[in-house]
Amino acid sequence: MYLLLSEYLEALDSGRGYAENTLVAYQRDISEFLDYLETYQRKVTALTRRQVNQYLAALRQQDLATTTILRKISSIRSFYTWLQEQGYIRENPLALLDLPKRKKSLPKVLTLDEVRKLLTSDMALLDKVILELLYACGLRVSELVDLTVNQIYLEAGYLKCMGKGGKERLIPLGDLSIKLMTDYISHTSLTSTDPILLDPDNLTEKKALDRKAVWDRVKDMGKRIGKDISPHTFRHSFATHLLENGADLRVVQELLGHSDIATTQIYTQVSKTHLKQLHRQVFE
Repeated sequence: MYLLLSEYLEALDSGRGYAENTLVAYQRDISEFLDYLETYQRKVTALTRRQVNQYLAALRQQDLATTTILRKISSIRSFYTWLQEQGYIRENPLALLDLPKRKKSLPKVLTLDEVRKLLTSDMALLDKVILELLYACGLRVSELVDLTVNQIYLEAGYLKCMGKGGKERLIPLGDLSIKLMTDYISHTSLTSTDPILLDPDNLTEKKALDRKAVWDRVKDMGKRIGKDISPHTFRHSFATHLLENGADLRVVQELLGHSDIATTQIYTQVSKTHLKQLHRQVFE
């Protein structure tokens, strides 16, 4: 049954252009499920809905977050959809599965004052670049660590980003970003094919900073303002602040690289909630 998983992942990689991180997540989720089936001597192509519900119950007993359970089930359901398309099974036993409801929660964002405090604080040049690209450009952390020098066009004032599914988008750079990037590239003697974020401990090898290292540095930034933040907090703040300052929703959608505008619309609700909180702080 693991051979079927290999075929499925190969089909995703070659036919749909999924990002590497997405493929890794699919492989992990489905492999865990196949291990479960193997433990209970169940066949992947003879799965019943009752057995699926038993696995769902086992996930719930692990006290996993609802979002984690939904992601795992979504990965497995996609796998079984492919099995059905390939003729390995007649029906998808996960097609009508009754899933737990996803709790709707708004993304956490920083205030403009909190961002300004970080931007003007005394921090390493590398950290300033990380902050600038995450907040001023709204990049995902995966996009940030994959960014190379030749994707940044300082004279033209924009950068070229490769997003999910290999989709390319252009993001304008402000004067502050251009100056900071110019100083940084010059200071680190980067060449056109080098990654923008170099690991300070591997400068001679010009090894790129990995996702975990970026997360750790962002966590340290959050301590400066007493907030528990992640790289995505800056992306959420980028979108929210744009909308609060009158940006068109479609423009924000393009800058974020969202294929569906419904994904971007969540920030309109964040923006309203954020403004209400500010109003209470001032007038109540």
